[in-house]
Amino acid sequence: MATTDRQWTLRRRFTRLLLFAALIPAVLFSAVMLWQQYRASRSSLGERVGLSASLTSTSIDDFMRSRLAGLTLLAATRDAPLSEWAHDLDRLREAYPGLTSALVVDASGHVVAASPAPPPGILGTPASRVDDRDYFQVPARTLKPHVSDAFRGRVVATRPLVAISAPIIRDGALVGVLEASIDVESFARQRGDAFRVNGYEMLLLDRGNHVIHATEGLPYRFLEQITDPRLTIAADAPVNASQTRFEPNVLDGSAGYVARARLGSGWTLVLVAPVRNLLLSVGRNTLVLLALLVLVSLGVLAATWLQLRDLAQGTGQLLDSLRKFALGASVDDSRQATMPRELQPVASAISDMSTRLNTAYGELSNALVSQRDLAASLQRVVDERDQEIADRTAELRQAVEELEKLASIDALTGALNVRGFRRDIGRLVEDPQCEDMQVAALIADIDHFKAYNDRYGHPAGDTALRRVVGAMQSCMRGNADTLARVGGEEFAFLLRDADIDLAAGVAERLCQAVRDIRIPHADGIDGVVTISVGIAAQPSPELMDHLLSQADEALYRAKRAGRGRVSR
Repeated sequence: MATTDRQWTLRRRFTRLLLFAALIPAVLFSAVMLWQQYRASRSSLGERVGLSASLTSTSIDDFMRSRLAGLTLLAATRDAPLSEWAHDLDRLREAYPGLTSALVVDASGHVVAASPAPPPGILGTPASRVDDRDYFQVPARTLKPHVSDAFRGRVVATRPLVAISAPIIRDGALVGVLEASIDVESFARQRGDAFRVNGYEMLLLDRGNHVIHATEGLPYRFLEQITDPRLTIAADAPVNASQTRFEPNVLDGSAGYVARARLGSGWTLVLVAPVRNLLLSVGRNTLVLLALLVLVSLGVLAATWLQLRDLAQGTGQLLDSLRKFALGASVDDSRQATMPRELQPVASAISDMSTRLNTAYGELSNALVSQRDLAASLQRVVDERDQEIADRTAELRQAVEELEKLASIDALTGALNVRGFRRDIGRLVEDPQCEDMQVAALIADIDHFKAYNDRYGHPAGDTALRRVVGAMQSCMRGNADTLARVGGEEFAFLLRDADIDLAAGVAERLCQAVRDIRIPHADGIDGVVTISVGIAAQPSPELMDHLLSQADEALYRAKRAGRGRVSR
């Protein structure tokens, strides 16, 4: 009896040692792997939320800047009475989606034109005064374009709005303010929803730290003032540069990253990324590993029990055969027919070992299948991460394309700059469909423009440039023509599918259009601003530099002939 107890004690010790040898390294490895995964995921989350805040603030700035540029150009070039601007306001809203309304306000703060049209009888009443709004006060005081803080409309719309505005200046004096209201939802909702899909929350604050927009997961409402220093940023912080910090208690008691970025308008963009999603992911992985460890433990126990049982049976058979042989008892002839009597117990033991090896092989195959399933699951996770990286790369590529477009526009006149003009020429030359297309080039120069700047000042010169560009654009045939500012007062036209006669007709219309806007110029021809135009044409887009050189030489001939005319 004592021998039997000792035998089972040895088996239990062997089982415990086998479990410790298999499970302790697995548990330690799993713990280290989970901790490293959490740290790496948390660090990656901080980097992603910081980059998202910087890119999103840049995107919002580009959105506001593009619409403010169009508003400023209209305010600088339209010279009709303010009450006749309703059609221009309709066209402005069509050109820039997201503008819910547009107003023209006189110098005293009265609305004189609006789009959409206000209810009958409201214009001219106290309800149509907007002199208390900062979108009127700031441009009226500074004579500069302005992006307002958040407010609710009261003349045309009552939704949450922000406004862009530009002063209307004539002969150096303020005659009114052009304003356009932008529905906050038009530029904030889509971005906020996209962030919520990834587990982020977005908060947009104006200069006074009042809420412009907050996603549904944040407990803030429109125009609520935020005093939490973790959600605000200094007024002198770099524009579009994110400041990211890890906060232990930022949203419903949850820790997370807070990324803040100051916009060019003075607004503040805040992104909040709780780490609870990371903890949930780590928790799920922990449960999976625990389940795997339990299965491994059960497998080890089962394999140990089976192996020890088979070993005991084989040993018993061997001892029984040896005992019978030692006692001289007869051995079963059927088991000894093919081998010597001395090797019969060894043969029986080999047969038992073969059976156990087959069992172990089946268990190993099952384990390999489980490993392949786990590897497939991990591969799916990697594929999802690769897709996220591809999406981020596409967003960055789109942002670079938008910056490239902005870099091709002359900031003063809205026409293409030299870079944009060269890029347009390159596209024309590389387009195989345009190989046999006739092209024409026009080089225009404002006559006596230095004398104009010396007499009237550079601000007036800038306004004259914008008005001249507006007149030139009115003579363009559409997308087939390209207008670019290639010098201080020098402009280049590229006409597709145009011969020298068509180019001459366009040049004459340009000269007449500039004369018709009647910009006073005491040193100019007939007392107004005029232009001289040189034209050239060729049967294909090849040798574009030669074409431009011919047009430039024709321009000098026009100047030598007395200016204010067209020369070939």
